[in-house]
Amino acid sequence: MTMETQSYDFINPDHYKSSTKEVWEMMVDIWGVDAFISHCEMCAFKYRQRLGNKPDQPIERDLEKARWYERKAKELRSNENRN
Repeated sequence: MTMETQSYDFINPDHYKSSTKEVWEMMVDIWGVDAFISHCEMCAFKYRQRLGNKPDQPIERDLEKARWYERKAKELRSNENRN
């Protein structure tokens, strides 16, 4: 793994944050929080299903992506329950 690859954020890269809002925030604005929670759950499922199937890719990378989606869904559910 190169030094450049080691410092790259594969979970939340800069190109996801190149606007005034992050991509996930725009998705919530367009499709709503419930749809985005479903999207998170499906993405987490997808990443967990293909763990270890990408050539030359560490399993931990997909696992971290799955965890990000799971945490985001949980966070948004918690926020909905407070309102």
